[in-house]
Amino acid sequence: MKATGEKDRSQIKSLDGQFIWELENGFELSPRESELMLETVRQYYCQQQDHRKGRASIWVLKLDASVGKPLNECEKREVWVTLDGGIEDQDAYNRYGHAGLRRQRILRLSEEVVEQGGIATQEDLARLLCTSVRTIRRDIAFFRDQGINVITRGVHADIGRSVSHKAAIVEMFLKGIVYTEICRRLHHSAKAVKRYVNTFIRLVSLYDRGIRESEELAHYVGISRRLADEYLDLYAKLGKNPSCQERIKDILKQLSSRPAYPAVKKGGLE
Repeated sequence: MKATGEKDRSQIKSLDGQFIWELENGFELSPRESELMLETVRQYYCQQQDHRKGRASIWVLKLDASVGKPLNECEKREVWVTLDGGIEDQDAYNRYGHAGLRRQRILRLSEEVVEQGGIATQEDLARLLCTSVRTIRRDIAFFRDQGINVITRGVHADIGRSVSHKAAIVEMFLKGIVYTEICRRLHHSAKAVKRYVNTFIRLVSLYDRGIRESEELAHYVGISRRLADEYLDLYAKLGKNPSCQERIKDILKQLSSRPAYPAVKKGGLE
């Protein structure tokens, strides 16, 4: 495990690192202000565009491919996955080493494939991450022990649609598990965990202000419709839990101190 402290050389040379450098040196923002600016750009722009930097294409089975057929007879599709997650990956590596970085990437890659209508096999993940299938299986077992299913062809065949790790992490947080404990259990980046929670709260805020269609919410928040549906299901489920309701209200109050969203009319934002 690497010690945290001054910015890593590889982090500085990343696209995220260059953006932060420009903010700190060109606009004289503090490191904290620069990171917040980066997160804002990610939330409102980067997630809604199809960037290729740090990404790779791979051919995988279609999500609805028949499980009984041999792999070479199943229909396939090309998908794009994020191999380099920038500062979030660097954060996971600094805190949890190679294993932590690999596990964060396994979750991200497997779910990016599903969001594009595909399904990855353990062999696909091993090839993308330049490791063995045995290591992938061990990492999948690690997540299963924490209550999270990595969405691979085998899992999809056994249990069908599975909840993403993002929704599972948000649920853990709203049930009282703090950021640091979630990161420790899952070897996950703190920045990624906070982003999942903030995105969920932004979606809830828009939902409570009158936007109810998951496709519209997904567009405004910058996530897939599949994830928006999961967040809405989670919100409905946690609405029956008083302690979770209070936690959501507290976070919404914190949001209310920030610049407000535009007023909502029937059919969407003004």
